Amino acid sequence: MSSLSDQLLKAGLVTKEQVKKATEKPKKKPFKTKKKTVAKKSEPSDLAQFYAERKKQENKEKQQEAQRKKEAARIKKETKIKVEKLISENILNDDTAEIRFNFVVGTSIKYVFVTEKQQQALIDGELAFTFLGSKRCLIPLATAQEIKTIDSSKIVIIP
Repeated sequence: MSSLSDQLLKAGLVTKEQVKKATEKPKKKPFKTKKKTVAKKSEPSDLAQFYAERKKQENKEKQQEAQRKKEAARIKKETKIKVEKLISENILNDDTAEIRFNFVVGTSIKYVFVTEKQQQALIDGELAFTFLGSKRCLIPLATAQEIKTIDSSKIVIIP
């Protein structure tokens, strides 16, 4: 026995049985496994429903926004093709023209070479300027007005 237990025995504070019990190592109790109770939730919680609904709504809005952007891009592309076709079909530029005709675009001065007949038509207001890519194009006034109705952002200069 240990010295402390002897002293406690002599003092009469503990009995021999209590000392014996204290010195023995406690036996391990067998581990009891708890039965797993599978609680099937028939209905998700209100918070889970709210988040699921919100996620569906956000996905739907994203899809609608993507569809709108796709549709706008398609319309813009079709408009651009239509305007370019209209310009290329009605272009009046003459490669043999020798008269330089100046016109203003914003704050810069541009020029195009025209014939005498085209110069007189420009002065009379029967022709207009526009751009096809970086090329300056001379087009009839009716075509210029049609281009403006199709695409108001297209640069069309009527002198």
